[in-house]
Amino acid sequence: MALANLRILGCEYLKTKKFPIVRIRMKIIAKIVNKISRKWMKLRFQPIRVFCFHHVSEVFNPLTMWECDWTQIDQFKSNIRHLKEQGYAFISLIDAYEKLKHDSLRRKKYIVLTADDGYKSILSILPWLEEQLIPITLFINTKYLDGKSWSAINEEQARRANPNVDMLKVCSDLYMSKDELFSLTSPLISIGMHGHEHLDATQQSQEEFKQNVELCREVLEQHPKYIHFFAYPWGHFNAETDQVLKDMRLVPVLVTGNNNYNNDEYIDRLAIDGKMVNS
Repeated sequence: MALANLRILGCEYLKTKKFPIVRIRMKIIAKIVNKISRKWMKLRFQPIRVFCFHHVSEVFNPLTMWECDWTQIDQFKSNIRHLKEQGYAFISLIDAYEKLKHDSLRRKKYIVLTADDGYKSILSILPWLEEQLIPITLFINTKYLDGKSWSAINEEQARRANPNVDMLKVCSDLYMSKDELFSLTSPLISIGMHGHEHLDATQQSQEEFKQNVELCREVLEQHPKYIHFFAYPWGHFNAETDQVLKDMRLVPVLVTGNNNYNNDEYIDRLAIDGKMVNS
């Protein structure tokens, strides 16, 4: 009889007998096995968390910022320190993507930082991130780089604060310039796409969406730190937009708040603007 069958029969026999010591030992063994199993599952399926933010600055500006997309710089640094204390390692988006494709046995806890839109306020935090050796990916809307154009949501916010606002004056210092963007060549920085304009992908035809992506790529693929990732504005997408990105061999980046486990089709993110991050 096979050894495995003998073991099964032996266990069944012991269950029918009143052997307290044996039964206690079996319970202890079961608890140990269960504990080891839980630890193994935790190690095997350790997620990669990808955070998204927009503005980081000392002072809130009601003309250019929504309260829901602004983080005070000290709070931002406090979040980073807290995550480091909790044992998280900060990696680039490219490294995260490769780990999600190939490395299911993750024993470390990983964080990825991303910032959307290309706001100039992000420049204030980059030297500190460089000192901390923390990578970051910037998702850029290319139409607004020279401050002569702006998105509908920029105008809505500015006119809520001041109906008579001069949008050209406000936006001249809202977005990075093209020169500022192309001067960012640190190995810790990568540049992804957010569309030429900040438009809801689900409100465009496939052709309109594709054109918005292509115009963005024409500019950004000249950047030495360009990566083939596209972050959907507001995280809005559908099957048609996903097909466009697939045909263009671009990786979709969402913002539905989920963690990433094992996936080579897209990256998911959590928006953390103005929030204290829990471990």
